[in-house]
Amino acid sequence: MEILSRLALEWKPIHLLGRVDVKLDIFKHSLSDADGLPPYTQARIIDLISNQLIKARTNPCLWVSVDAPGHWYYRELQRLVKHRIPTAILPAGQAPRDGWDFVPQGLSCYERDPVYPGVERPFDAGEKGLKASALRILRILARLKTAHTPEITSLAGFSETYVRSLLKELQARRLIEWKRIGKYDGWEIRTKGLRLAHRSWGVPKGVHFAPYRGEFRYAGERHRRVSRMWPAWLESAYPFVEIWESWTEAPVCDGIPDALAWGYADKREILFWLEVDSGHSSRKVMKENYTRRLRLAYSHAREWGIPIVFCILGPPWVVECFPYCIPPLDPKVAVIGHDWREFGRLPVYEFGRWLCDLEATRRWRNSRPGKALPFDPIQYPPKPKVEKASKPPKPKSNKPRYSNPSAYDNVRSWRRDRSEE
Repeated sequence: MEILSRLALEWKPIHLLGRVDVKLDIFKHSLSDADGLPPYTQARIIDLISNQLIKARTNPCLWVSVDAPGHWYYRELQRLVKHRIPTAILPAGQAPRDGWDFVPQGLSCYERDPVYPGVERPFDAGEKGLKASALRILRILARLKTAHTPEITSLAGFSETYVRSLLKELQARRLIEWKRIGKYDGWEIRTKGLRLAHRSWGVPKGVHFAPYRGEFRYAGERHRRVSRMWPAWLESAYPFVEIWESWTEAPVCDGIPDALAWGYADKREILFWLEVDSGHSSRKVMKENYTRRLRLAYSHAREWGIPIVFCILGPPWVVECFPYCIPPLDPKVAVIGHDWREFGRLPVYEFGRWLCDLEATRRWRNSRPGKALPFDPIQYPPKPKVEKASKPPKPKSNKPRYSNPSAYDNVRSWRRDRSEE
């Protein structure tokens, strides 16, 4: 009972195959794609809940209700969950009918009269005095740990003015605080806010969840900023695409994209896979890395049955070298490249082709008028150049260097004579 008090679940026992004398001991866990977590992290939460139920109940079953549009998120959860106990993962609005929803081992997991468990009620933001939008901001910060306001705005999908008001509200509740990040001020979640985010996700109390919660790789400040701005970048470049969710550095089978956006375009689900390259690697290393990652994207597109747009953002020379890293293209994958200095602009993608817009970007940058200065530069003439006085050469030392072997012998004999005295 003490273990069950750490869980926030609903108890939903049902009769087995229409029999009144036996029941399935079922616990319900509800989740949504709007929780701010990728499928991999949600699957780890389900595994942690299963581990706790095994310790507390004899024959537990877990019913996972998934509130998400489309099919990709739901199918990824089915593939990633380890099924340590009989588990039924169903879309929101569907309920398990009998033990057949928990096959293969669910039919043997029943009890005559299961005892009511003392579990906590599922998390309710209204009871904590939080709006749903404020909770979304808190969850995003719980995953990022520290972030700037534009990065949070991009991932949240709200206007920047509204996000600033929500951040001030969370700061007043002492859930987040100001933090110096690099050159500029940003936001950092406090321990109190982190605990609240964990409770909202249904993470059992007392378990170690940090390895699964955050971004999985360290990146430089500019690299990380470009990755977090990916959903806002896509919405600006492709107004016809509806972005449902986006995550930075989320594990996908054997790979970790810098950012992965999931959305809807042309009457079908679509994934936007982003890789950011700062140009610090050699061409040989780039070819090895991106050939492997593109082959991984090809296999995912075939397994998932979902089209993927693979984008590389970086300095111009990186984008120019990228075609040499591309293996034979897959018809379900479009590959595009763009200069990372131009936010909100991307080439129009075509599946089965490589496209970049470096020439158009160069022309646009050259034709763009220079930004007018807010002052008259004539009022501030340049300072006169002062020539530095030349220093006299340093005189050579007359100290002997003992480069002559005979000199060494004289020194040794002198020291020996002194020691004998």
